[in-house]
Amino acid sequence: MTKSGIIKQEIISLMGDKNRHSVQEMKEYLIKRQIGEYTEGQFAGALNNLQKNGVIDKTERGVYIMTDKNDNTQRKCFVVSPIGDENSEIRKNADQLFNHIIKPVCEQCGFKAVRIDHENTPDSITQGILDCLDKYDLVIADLTGHNPNVFFEIGYRTSKGKPIIHLKRKGEEIPFDISSIRTFEYDLTDLDIVVETRERLEKAISSFVYEDNMDDEDDVENADGSSKIVPVLNEILYKIDSLSEEVKKKDQENIKAVIETYSGMVQANDSMETQMLKILLPELIRNPQAADTLIKLSEKFKE
Repeated sequence: MTKSGIIKQEIISLMGDKNRHSVQEMKEYLIKRQIGEYTEGQFAGALNNLQKNGVIDKTERGVYIMTDKNDNTQRKCFVVSPIGDENSEIRKNADQLFNHIIKPVCEQCGFKAVRIDHENTPDSITQGILDCLDKYDLVIADLTGHNPNVFFEIGYRTSKGKPIIHLKRKGEEIPFDISSIRTFEYDLTDLDIVVETRERLEKAISSFVYEDNMDDEDDVENADGSSKIVPVLNEILYKIDSLSEEVKKKDQENIKAVIETYSGMVQANDSMETQMLKILLPELIRNPQAADTLIKLSEKFKE
């Protein structure tokens, strides 16, 4: 276990009595526990990490208390989206997206979905947003409408190297600068697409590596106590997933090329599925064993 990990563990042990404790009391406790030498940076990083992850709260300058465990047992997802005025189309879209796609998927994955206008924060709204972007396990952002606040918030979150998922309404373009980032489309007027979006979102949430899933022995920390390894792992997972999408796209292009090669055998206005059937059916009649290959191919595109 790293030195910062040991410090965090001992601070949690001290504060388990639910009483307020000062920084000086924490340091005295560490001496009593004989954990050995540590730097001020390691101590500050451990303390900051515990606070950012919602394990402890600051009650006044240099004084902290353990947070209520009931509020800390569930991971949280911060939802970034254009909210708009009450009864506006923007608010209607934001509410429907939250209630029918994001919230149920988050609950299915063990997350509590939070939108800033649903929270009663004692700080300014801006500070509340930054705190959520800093400490929440996951962020889901809706890019619909190119809201400048949304773009600022996704930029801030991205700089933290923590999990974030982008959504946008079907048919909308996104700026060139972020067009290469995978973005899931949704259409609240099409129930089939709603189901598909929920399935893809659930898969994406489950694919991330989260900081509290890492063993201290395997983790490496930044100066503020945050993980260096987790963002790298998530970037690798993202690239693997993106590569898989590209492979599927390439396979579809190859199928289209086959169809175009045999274009003389089919009607130009037939669907791709009908054209494929007209091409393959004669072969299947001549060679029934080829059906097995066709079934395996269809299963591949369902994955």
